[in-house]
Amino acid sequence: MFAKTFVAIAALALLAIGYTQANSPNTDTAVQPSFGTAGLDTFVTQMMKDYDVPGVGLAIVENGEISYLRGYGVRDVTKDAPVTPDTEFPIGSVTKSFTALDVMVLVDEGLVDLDAPVTVYIPEFKLSNPAYTKAVTVRNLLTHTTGLIRTDASTFDLNVTTADIIKAAATTPLVGKPGETFVYSNVNAILAGEVVRRVSGESWETFTRERVLKPLGMSAATLTVSALEKQNNIATPSILNVRQGGLETTDYLTLGADAPAGAINASAGAMARYVLFQVGDGAPLLSQKSLNEMHKGEVAAPDFNLPGIAAAQARAAAKRPEDIAPSLVTDEQYGFFWATENFLGETLVQHGGNVTGGTANVTLLPKQRSGVVILANADSANFFMEAVRLHVAALLLGRSQPDINATLQAQLKVVGQDNATREANLEAVRTYRVKPGELSALANTYESLADPKPTRVNVVNERELKLESGLQGIRFSVALLPIGDDRFMAADDPLVGAVVRFAGSAKERTVELETVTGAVPIAALKK
Repeated sequence: MFAKTFVAIAALALLAIGYTQANSPNTDTAVQPSFGTAGLDTFVTQMMKDYDVPGVGLAIVENGEISYLRGYGVRDVTKDAPVTPDTEFPIGSVTKSFTALDVMVLVDEGLVDLDAPVTVYIPEFKLSNPAYTKAVTVRNLLTHTTGLIRTDASTFDLNVTTADIIKAAATTPLVGKPGETFVYSNVNAILAGEVVRRVSGESWETFTRERVLKPLGMSAATLTVSALEKQNNIATPSILNVRQGGLETTDYLTLGADAPAGAINASAGAMARYVLFQVGDGAPLLSQKSLNEMHKGEVAAPDFNLPGIAAAQARAAAKRPEDIAPSLVTDEQYGFFWATENFLGETLVQHGGNVTGGTANVTLLPKQRSGVVILANADSANFFMEAVRLHVAALLLGRSQPDINATLQAQLKVVGQDNATREANLEAVRTYRVKPGELSALANTYESLADPKPTRVNVVNERELKLESGLQGIRFSVALLPIGDDRFMAADDPLVGAVVRFAGSAKERTVELETVTGAVPIAALKK
């Protein structure tokens, strides 16, 4: 995922029912859907209410034809303009699959060798272990197996250049030798985009627009925020307003060097054409062999499987693990900026994307030549995406299915990440009354566990705390609003909506983020 520096699911306030109406469908589709669209509309609308998603663009492809296009809800939480199939949304890290496609176009032209060292195309590239530098291949970039730890946040600074990122790789810690371990990182996509630039002689933006988007009939898609904002039908990002409840608009995330990792904006209608290509024969861009290779899992990627994480964490925390339903998807692997997985005995190929105030997912069923696109103007709506994409996948497979959302919510409830718990936490922001001395007992200077600088916690106005810390290479300062039991909800980016807790005794206290993967310590008192 793209714009988050940690795995935290933001708590959102309930939206008015008017935000989740199903807008008129686009009837300009080649075939009629094989499923009941009224039932699907009801389901999507209910999920939008449950997960507080204001607007959605949906596209469904069946057997190589577009069968359903629809917009739901509103483009902007402050206005009534409806989402349509032509509303453009940021697609976040789904962009990575386009960058992989750029590379494969050059592979088919004989200009790039997937198994050649990265140094063939970027001679100055180095890893911190010199023995591994020549071992890193283009294939490793596309499968996130370079060995580099994740340092995404450090690339968000618009002053950071691609040259800076290449240079930083030489001092970035490694998890192991290239090809061994999956570690998702925007840096890999940035480097892949640089390979495209150096080999083609064109910028990533120009190559992607001219060699991929235009041939696929996606000319309306944009690659920068400035180009997006010139369009008339665009979805405005929304984030939680922790202090007042509800949602508010926020700025689009502007990307610089990390554009190949997440810069594309597109409508559901345009992305339907992308799905048609991905489940087709490779025309007009690739050979069938190269297209198939992109969708082939090459490395185990269990931490890219949100349903699997939810199930595993619930079993670990439950008093009776045998009562926890098994993971909805299994066998998660990673290919060329696509993940593969098993669902109801069939192979799905999928990738999600997150930017500030926006979430996206594309899920393919290659064997059935089918797929679904879901775009939303909501922040970190990842479990919304899981519920909807798997529901649609089951429809496309014609299979009876478990209640996917109920299964996810039951698992998330065990680890305190379900919708009801998050709403209760948000209500506590407004109702909890601070006890005398409660906040001052937590104020201190802590040793950061993910940043070289200290973490500082200070009392503000005797009603809240200010947390100054760092993760993945960036510093942040956020307000913490108390919700009881030494737990707080963060009110500012990049942690907005996340719950921060202070655990342990006064002498051994740690500062932790509550996430679906469990408690993530970010600071501790020096012993």
